[in-house]
Amino acid sequence: MPISSRSTSNLSPETVAQFVHAYPQPALGGAAVDSESRLRLIFLRGIIWGLIGLIYAPLFTGTLELLRGAGFDQSSYVIAAALAGAVGAVLYGAREVALISTGLGVTVGVVVLILFSGQVSFLQSVLIAAGLAAGVGITVPFPSRCARNVAGKALAGLANGLIGGAVLAIAEPLHPAPFSLFAVLAFLVSVNGVLYVASVRWWVSLARCTRIESQPCYLIESLIMAILAGVAAGSVWMVSGPLLDLNGGLWHQASLAMQYEVPQAVLGALFGGATAGMLLEAFRFGWVHDL
Repeated sequence: MPISSRSTSNLSPETVAQFVHAYPQPALGGAAVDSESRLRLIFLRGIIWGLIGLIYAPLFTGTLELLRGAGFDQSSYVIAAALAGAVGAVLYGAREVALISTGLGVTVGVVVLILFSGQVSFLQSVLIAAGLAAGVGITVPFPSRCARNVAGKALAGLANGLIGGAVLAIAEPLHPAPFSLFAVLAFLVSVNGVLYVASVRWWVSLARCTRIESQPCYLIESLIMAILAGVAAGSVWMVSGPLLDLNGGLWHQASLAMQYEVPQAVLGALFGGATAGMLLEAFRFGWVHDL
């Protein structure tokens, strides 16, 4: 039976100390868990971060190949990491809105390629999927809470991607050989993830101060859905381009290069993400479940 404040006001300090010792309180991070539950949480966190790396890797690789094909030098690391970090943060933070928009984008991307017999360009596929997703976001109400915090999360992903990409851009010229994509993705996914969970609260607070979250919820969610659906449709095109023998110039060349590079990139992202997530969970790093 809980003890009220009135009944405890007359207790001596010695009695209170004995009570606290007999009934220890859980830690601030939550209730205590046994070793089996702890291992399960560590394994689960590794799977979640590995899946994030699985999404991050092809987006980063495709953007990197596009930038290199367009003549960018080491700055391609910075731009690709920032874009992948921002989109990954939106995907991770938007929850069911992200699932709906990604599924819609993939579906639209596949249907467009089938209906137009492979004659649609990369940009056309992205714009069609983004337009349809934005229309769905405006007209269809979602029953769960509004994804207003996604703006701050996207800023956090963008900033941390810039930091990780800048480190690579500075370090690679000093290295005797170009970095492998396995090492690049293992570094980016792990470092970006750690920086994200450490700084996202500050970025969300900054977004609130700038009134970004004061816009109507349907406008925010329609923008999120347009971005994620466009990315998903573009990913479908990048994967299917060489199979359909599309002649898309720079886009087609980047797609061919991506097909060659993405296996080791995915492995590096899976390894880096899973390792970082498991270690942070093992050391009870503070997560941001309430954002």
